[in-house]
Amino acid sequence: MEKVLVKRELKIKITLHVIMIKNKILLIDDDLTLRETIHEVFSIKNYDVVSVSNGQEALDLLDNWIPDLIICDIMMPVMDGFLFHETVKEVKSLSAVPFIFLTAKKEYNLMRKCLLMGADDFLNKPFVISVLINLVETKIDRFKKIRTNYNNLYVGEKKYLVHEINTALNGILPIINILRDDRRDFNKEKINELHDIIKLSGDRLNRTMSNLFLYQNFIDNELEFLENSESKIVKSISKVKVEIQRLYEDSEERIVFKIKEADIKISQKYLDFILFELIENALKFSFRSTVVVTGVPFVDRYYKVVIQDSGIGFSEDELKKIDAGKQFNREIREQQGLGLGLFLSKTILKKSKGVFSITSTENKGTEITLFFPM
Repeated sequence: MEKVLVKRELKIKITLHVIMIKNKILLIDDDLTLRETIHEVFSIKNYDVVSVSNGQEALDLLDNWIPDLIICDIMMPVMDGFLFHETVKEVKSLSAVPFIFLTAKKEYNLMRKCLLMGADDFLNKPFVISVLINLVETKIDRFKKIRTNYNNLYVGEKKYLVHEINTALNGILPIINILRDDRRDFNKEKINELHDIIKLSGDRLNRTMSNLFLYQNFIDNELEFLENSESKIVKSISKVKVEIQRLYEDSEERIVFKIKEADIKISQKYLDFILFELIENALKFSFRSTVVVTGVPFVDRYYKVVIQDSGIGFSEDELKKIDAGKQFNREIREQQGLGLGLFLSKTILKKSKGVFSITSTENKGTEITLFFPM
C-alpha cells in the first residue's frame, strides 16, 4: 500500500512539473562567456532562456515569440541596445515587457538616461549574479500581476472594438425581433433576405472574436503548429472564394485567380485564414479595381503566392508602423475590422517557416508575396 502511495505521489509531482509553465527570458549580449553563464544559471532555475549576440538577431526572434523579460547589453555590433530598446517599445505586443540593461560602459548619468528611455532597470558589469536573479524574479512577478489585472484581448483603440461588436449585433438582434413580432407581414423572399443579413452579421462577429482569440494565443505563445500539417492550395482558394463572395457581390468579377495545385506544409485552418484576410483586405482597400492572386511552386521548396491590388496602398512611413491593431486613417476611409489580419497573417506564416514580404506605394497599390513551405 505504501509503495502505491509513493508511486502516486511521484506521478503527481511529475505531472505538475510537466504542466508548469516556464517564464521566458530573452538575453542579448555579444560577450559569449557572460551570455553562456547567465543562460546556464537561469536555465537551472527553470527559466526558458533564449540568447543571441545582437539586437537584430533578437528582433528576428520577436517576430513570433514573446518573452516575459528582456536582458540586454548596450554596446553590441549590428544593432546596439539603445536602438533595440527603442524598436521594441514601438511594438504594442512587446512594449510592456520588462527590460533590463547590462553594460560595462562608463558614462556619467548613464543609469538615469536608460531609465528615462523607459527601461525597467540597469546593472553595471561586473555584477553579482544573485542580484540579477532577484531583479529578474521581481520584475517578472510584477509584470505578470499587471498583465493579469489589465490584460485586454484587443491592443488597438477600444472604441473600434466596441464599434465592430455593436455593428454585428445591430445586424442580428433587431432583425430577430422583427421576425419574431412581424413574421406574418413578410413573404418567403423577404424572410430569406433577413436571414442572410443575420448570417452575414453573425459571420462578422465570429470573425472578430476569432481574430481576438487568435491574437491572444500569439501573445501567450500558444499558437499550435504541427510538423506534419498539410493542406491543398486549390481547396483553400475555393473556400475563400465562397466566403468573400458573400461579402462582396462583385468579387467574382474583380478577383483574378491564377493558381497551380500543390500541397503546402501548413494547416488548412491557417492557410484559409491567411488567404481570406489578405485577399479581403486587398478588395476592401482597392475599391472597384482588380485584385490578382497568383500561386506557383517556387524552386521546389516553396509555394509562392502573390496578392496584388491597385488600391490606396501604404506610405513608406505606414509600412514601418504596421502592427497588431494598427489602423491608418480609419475614419476617413470608413474601414471595418480591428487591424489584426495583416499582422496575424505575417506572424502565422513566419511561425510556419514561411516568408512574408510586402511592397506598397501610396495611391498606387500593394503587392504581398507569401512563400509557403512545400
